[in-house]
Amino acid sequence: MRALLKAASDRSLSRRSFLRVSAAATGGLLVSVYVDLPALARQGNQAPKVFPPDAFVHIRPDGQILITVNRLEFGQGVHTALPMILADEMDADWSQVVAELAPAADVYKDPLFGIQFVGGSGSIAHSFQQYRELGAKTRAMLVATAADRWHVSPDQCRTANSVVYGPGNQTARYAELADEAGRKPVPDKVRLKQPSEFRLIGKRVRRLDSRAKCDGSQKFGLDLDLPGMKVALIARPPVFGGRVRSFTDKEARSIAGVRDVFEIPLAKGTALAVVADRFWTAKQARDRLKIEWDLSGVEHADSQQLSTKYKELARTTGNVAVSNGDQKALDAMAPANRMVAEYEFPYLAHTPMEPLNTTIRFDGDRAEAWVGSQFQTFDQMAIAEVLGLKPEQVTFHTEMTGGGFGRRAVADSHVQREAAAIAKRLRGTPVKLGKMMSRVATIAPCTYIASRLALGGTVCPQHGSMLLSASPYSPVPHLPPCS
Repeated sequence: MRALLKAASDRSLSRRSFLRVSAAATGGLLVSVYVDLPALARQGNQAPKVFPPDAFVHIRPDGQILITVNRLEFGQGVHTALPMILADEMDADWSQVVAELAPAADVYKDPLFGIQFVGGSGSIAHSFQQYRELGAKTRAMLVATAADRWHVSPDQCRTANSVVYGPGNQTARYAELADEAGRKPVPDKVRLKQPSEFRLIGKRVRRLDSRAKCDGSQKFGLDLDLPGMKVALIARPPVFGGRVRSFTDKEARSIAGVRDVFEIPLAKGTALAVVADRFWTAKQARDRLKIEWDLSGVEHADSQQLSTKYKELARTTGNVAVSNGDQKALDAMAPANRMVAEYEFPYLAHTPMEPLNTTIRFDGDRAEAWVGSQFQTFDQMAIAEVLGLKPEQVTFHTEMTGGGFGRRAVADSHVQREAAAIAKRLRGTPVKLGKMMSRVATIAPCTYIASRLALGGTVCPQHGSMLLSASPYSPVPHLPPCS
């Protein structure tokens, strides 16, 4: 953490920083910040961006401090870590801090990559400075407000546990100052703490989501239940790329509570969607569908053939990432002095504990989506495209999620596209698409972690030294197509 702090502090802050505040209609200070790296910006003058006034921190009249997390929380801990950073610089009372996940919006995009996502262990690395500045600027505005009240200099004030203390034993709670602070100008520069001054960063604190997860009150995307909501399940082809040739749904439609059965497009191929009042009804109806699949043109992959191909590729010359030592000397070594091993990794399903799900309500000119998404920007765009809307016409709620491991960060957003195709047919009705029937139903249409093979070699000790070498690393040509 200290190394990260030093790197962030030494970095030239040449990026533009946008920060807005306002007083909420219900009272309290609202603060938002946006950072934009020049490398990611378009050339020339840009029109000012408009940001939600309550984007990151809201000091409520009762003293509670709501901090918005610009990432998905799915077990990795950002729901606590990012608020810790902001609250530390703000000198907030941690016992009064709560957090919520941010919806899809420009203001919540990753400061480095310019899209809203979580992955690659980048949450803290990319937003550490961002959240520190947010906390420090919020604190400075609160202190300035208290100093004006007491007719003293801000330098004469100090803060601790959501309270400003003045030189004459004056005190003011953040909640008392919030409304007025919201009308203060935002400081251009603020002093950030030294590591020795941290009260929360690097310390043991309670997780903000642990109690709710332990007592069962935490709601995940799969728990969402909206008035009038229907549940959709999909009957998928047995292999990627299969299509519906014909189907009989008479028996499925005869079940009470089944609302519709229809064909939808997949990323590869087509499938049948079953919409019903409840999950179990949809599951029974799906099981009674009689479907003839068209598998013509579908690639027939063979595991043994693929393994053989990868072993051949592993022994060809590839791109050199790092080269240390004398390769010619290693090549001249006698085979008897070498030990070479193959490391083969099969396709791997992510199998998060909470099956994938997406809920969408389409109202014609607008839509609302509830998604446990690692790729909010792409998933929002995908839903909008299917529904014939602009991304800003799709209100996108990020739901708490039970694991992901990359499964919820898929470039083609196929689950969201499928859910949008179903919601488009049931205009005005919220529909939850869930892969909930069984673990098999979750794994079969999975986007797998790529299979790969690598060779590792060790040269036996000579003259008291150990020489190591490794062959070119040969990953599989990416993931299989998904449905």
